[in-house]
Amino acid sequence: MLMAAHGIHCTMATTTTMFLLAVAILLTDRSHALSLDKKPFLRRIRTAIAPFTLPWYEDGLNFSCTGCGKCCKVDGDVWLAPEEVNNIMVHLGYSNDISEKTKDDNESSITNFRKKYIRAEVSPTDGDESQSWMCLKRKEGACIFLDQSGQCSIYAARPVQCKTYPFWPSLLTDLEAWEEESVLPDNIDIREGTSDRYWSPDQGGCEGIILRKSDDDSEASVDVQDYEESIGSIVDRKEIQLKMKEAARHWKRFPVQEIRESTWYL
Repeated sequence: MLMAAHGIHCTMATTTTMFLLAVAILLTDRSHALSLDKKPFLRRIRTAIAPFTLPWYEDGLNFSCTGCGKCCKVDGDVWLAPEEVNNIMVHLGYSNDISEKTKDDNESSITNFRKKYIRAEVSPTDGDESQSWMCLKRKEGACIFLDQSGQCSIYAARPVQCKTYPFWPSLLTDLEAWEEESVLPDNIDIREGTSDRYWSPDQGGCEGIILRKSDDDSEASVDVQDYEESIGSIVDRKEIQLKMKEAARHWKRFPVQEIRESTWYL
């Protein structure tokens, strides 16, 4: 038994040594190229071992919200965590005391809020309704809080699901998933033979994700090039990961696993 344990220990040690040796060789082979690179030293080292440690979006992603409001019109649910319900109620002018009666309807603040804005609710088994998750209503094919000008009427108190988009874990699994979320504005023609598409309620998509396909494409339309250059803005890796982790934590807190795995995911 002791010999077997010793053998396992030796194997693990050998594997670790081989891995470190491989990294050392990789760094040595690339030392000349790195010496010509003006990036900070730590950044150069991280780049050299990228296959082992770095996300595919290490250099950031080109994104800038266009304010089109289309993400508020996608066929899907927006679930509010308990604290988000409270934040939105306060933003809308409701009393902090959810049991306080409203002036117009003589009903509790939370009852009035539910009636106006909520279409589904998941309450804890202990019956504490202050810890309920609530799903927003839709109005005319859009979020109940999308105003007539196409803007979010609760932007300052918008939920995590909204403020972290499009940096959701499901859209950052790889470059392909990110590219599939990119769409062109309706006023720009789509060239034949490309994977470009327009936004739709069932497939969604984001006009603010810029892929820079036209950089090496002389045939790209002037409209596409002008559009890309007009809104492009690099979001760095740290900000991307902060938003992604926030979305992941929010999603994992949701108490109904069946819903998480079928109709609502981030």
